[in-house]
Amino acid sequence: MTSTRCSILVSAIAISIATSAAAQSSAAIAEGLFRDGKKLLEQKKYAEACPKFEESARLDPSSGVELALGICYEGLGKTASAWGAYESAISLARRDNRKDREHAATVRAEALEHKLSHVTITVPPDVAKIDGLVIKEDGVAIGAAAWADAPVDPGSHTLDVAAPGKKAWSTTFTVDRPSSTQTVTVPELENDETPVVVVPAGGGAPRVLVKVPTHPLRTVSIVTLGAGAASLVAASVLGGIAIGDASDAHKACPTSPCSNATAISENDNAGTLADWSTALFVASGVLVATSVVLFFVRGPDATRAASIHPIVAPGFAGIGGVF
Repeated sequence: MTSTRCSILVSAIAISIATSAAAQSSAAIAEGLFRDGKKLLEQKKYAEACPKFEESARLDPSSGVELALGICYEGLGKTASAWGAYESAISLARRDNRKDREHAATVRAEALEHKLSHVTITVPPDVAKIDGLVIKEDGVAIGAAAWADAPVDPGSHTLDVAAPGKKAWSTTFTVDRPSSTQTVTVPELENDETPVVVVPAGGGAPRVLVKVPTHPLRTVSIVTLGAGAASLVAASVLGGIAIGDASDAHKACPTSPCSNATAISENDNAGTLADWSTALFVASGVLVATSVVLFFVRGPDATRAASIHPIVAPGFAGIGGVF
């Protein structure tokens, strides 16, 4: 027991030392980047200085580096980014009780506030409620809280919208003057019905995933198509059995009339099966035709995935799936 406790204590001390060393290393790198950035900032080389401050802030956030980053962004004309950096500097300065930095960042943030441009992203309710919806502005995902009246830097911007089962949508918009307000409207997203071939990781036959609309009529059409396919298979099987029974009856009793009771029974059974086979062939044709008509009746844009895969068994080959 004592040995175990000693091992745990030694491990804890080792982890603490390693963590402390890593933190010190990050802080040292961050300080070096901050100093390099300051030199570039003094030379007004904003495009070179900003990445230095950004990485420094990532490694070791502080009010000083956020304040410098805000000044750098402002030099590039990125008013919204600068304002955000100043607000971060204010929060960190309060945490560290640095009144001087808090005051400096507050003055700069207030001076920029009336120059900020804003954008509102309007998303249709049916699109907004899609599970897995992702909206990105300039490659950065933004949540619903940031869709309305969000500060944005001057210049050209890209908006990308993606959702499961839907075609991706993208547009660009430009902020060309200070204190402007823009609205970008996201349209209803189109269904993505492109088949996707999926090969199971553990082997086996590949599956084709087809996105199909969930409108009731189209769902019924898929079920009807499956029933038609099953009817066709059953008709083929019964027809084969009927032919086999008729052949056996003819061999047992090649002349007519026939006195062989077994042959007569087999011949009668073959006739019954042949009638059922014909009926099922007709039914399968009707079901397939009905399925085609129902499928092309347009419904809502909601979709789900249908899995279609080949089925091979002794004496049978066909397709199956999950709808």
